[in-house]
Amino acid sequence: MSFNFYHSLGKTEAWPKLSNVHPASLTYDDVLLVPQSMTKIGSRKETDVSVKFGSFNLKKPIVTAPMDTVSGEKMAKLMHRIGGLTFMPRVFINEALASCERLQNKKIDAVYSIGLKNALKDATKFKKLGAKSLLLDVAHGGMKNIVKTAVEIQSKLKISVIAGNIINYDQALSYKKAGIKIARVGVGGGGMCITRLVAGSGFPQLSAVFETVSSGLDVIADGGIRKPADFAKAIAAGAKVIMVGSILAGTEEAPGETIAGFKKIRGQASEDYMKDNGSELGEFRSAEGVTAMMPYKGSAEMIINDLVGGLRSAMSYSGAENIKEFQKNAQFTISSVAAQSEGVAHINTN
Repeated sequence: MSFNFYHSLGKTEAWPKLSNVHPASLTYDDVLLVPQSMTKIGSRKETDVSVKFGSFNLKKPIVTAPMDTVSGEKMAKLMHRIGGLTFMPRVFINEALASCERLQNKKIDAVYSIGLKNALKDATKFKKLGAKSLLLDVAHGGMKNIVKTAVEIQSKLKISVIAGNIINYDQALSYKKAGIKIARVGVGGGGMCITRLVAGSGFPQLSAVFETVSSGLDVIADGGIRKPADFAKAIAAGAKVIMVGSILAGTEEAPGETIAGFKKIRGQASEDYMKDNGSELGEFRSAEGVTAMMPYKGSAEMIINDLVGGLRSAMSYSGAENIKEFQKNAQFTISSVAAQSEGVAHINTN
């Protein structure tokens, strides 16, 4: 897959071949999508944002992050109704299985998270309850054991396993060669994640999407989605769906009580989460997530509609009726710091 970057006077240059990857490390604010000429789309209503995602037919290319303060049964019901998908968090297995059974009884689809420990055993339990897909939820998806475990589960149980998180072409290619079809992509870009501050490890999110989709994998762009434009750029770069977490924190559907107008949000690698789920900090482990209180926002549906509306607008500017056309037509241009500032609402009152 190639990605066209605009130069000048109508000329573009394809993203370099993977044997000579462009050295720039790009995130969403580093680029803009270039409006196309003589487009045929007359209205955003003419755009089709539906996608085939594994065994799921989604009306909207958006999934929720497996965070216990974002994704729960209430969120799963909303996402099912509006055409998205929820990734349920990795919690104590009996609690997770009970949620799976309740959702399956109501014919509500979700993806269920498991860890490396007892992976096959837990996967078997979810499979018996009717789960269609599982997430092997590990921070560093580049480990050999991730691929080995995912392949074992898929082979023995005939169930789709989504793995990750990965960030580059080599990792993506190892997944594809092993038979893993969907990967979660992104390290350190999440709103509640401090991996880049603690471990100094990560990769700018847009470049991670560019690299991994070039392998032919279906990519979940996980992290860094702060506004509708980020959503549009991730899809334009080739992601099959985007994963959102902290942007949905504080909503009516997010798990947890509303206390004095606020709801808790925490990263899955935060000290708060680890204490509640049987893990401890110590000599060999540091917290790579944070905890915060988020003002109550109302329904998550309004936020999702805003994100999808931005995607539809971007598609209309690119003259694309559907996602496939959008990814084919999209042209990117590098955005300077001044251009980024220019794009923010500004009024001179003097």
